[in-house]
Amino acid sequence: MSSHFVATLDSRVLGRAYALAVLGGALLILALVLPSFAQPQSYHDFADARGWLGIPNAGNVVSNIMFLAVGLVGLAAIMHGPAVRGMPRAARHAYGLMFLGLVFTAFGSAYYHCAPSDARLVWDRLPMTLVFMPLLAATFAERLYWHSDLPLLVLTLLGIGSVAYWKYNGNLMPYLMAQGGTVLLILLAIVLLPTPWTERRMLWPVLGCYAVAFVSEKIDVRIFHWTSETLSGHTIKHLLAAAAFSFILRMLQQQQLKTDQYR
Repeated sequence: MSSHFVATLDSRVLGRAYALAVLGGALLILALVLPSFAQPQSYHDFADARGWLGIPNAGNVVSNIMFLAVGLVGLAAIMHGPAVRGMPRAARHAYGLMFLGLVFTAFGSAYYHCAPSDARLVWDRLPMTLVFMPLLAATFAERLYWHSDLPLLVLTLLGIGSVAYWKYNGNLMPYLMAQGGTVLLILLAIVLLPTPWTERRMLWPVLGCYAVAFVSEKIDVRIFHWTSETLSGHTIKHLLAAAAFSFILRMLQQQQLKTDQYR
């Protein structure tokens, strides 16, 4: 599979891409002009506070090992997988940073859950921006045939900046908009922008896992009671989020180029 592609986008696809770029700019403006939103301190009150083998809050700490596993296998696939090596550089780099972000998230989230607080939550959220912003960049890079890593750099810095803004200004809104806006833009890109790669149907279970993980986090205490205090909603959130990225990993390992889309 050749790593050099010459592709053209028709006017309809370009128009959709420009519309999504405008939407992204509007979300950025909204993040800065909407009323400030402080981090609720109740967020740190997780249902499962049980320790295990000297590990506090063990369920929410130990479950991060799944992020580490998927991240490491993903990095290996990016570096050595034949299906991934054939991708253009910008998309490959974006997926690689996403998997590296998963590795960092495993450690950052475990550090936070050992003793939940705003100060530690920063180190949970920072690596998370290295996951969802590169995924956004990868989604667009492979559909719009980006050859530069500049969009990846800009999006990643915006994600990091949203956490820094919350840390130093107390306003969580830019981070919430960055995370929610990323999901929205990825969903719209899947629907509106054709991809030259197969197996992208696996992005639907990725979004499904994310949706269920989001709900599980919100009903953390209820799930802990429903499972007779076996698993909490937040622990399930970690497992489902890791499962989502395992679908992306499988997608990249099994993908093939639709050669008729290039000329």
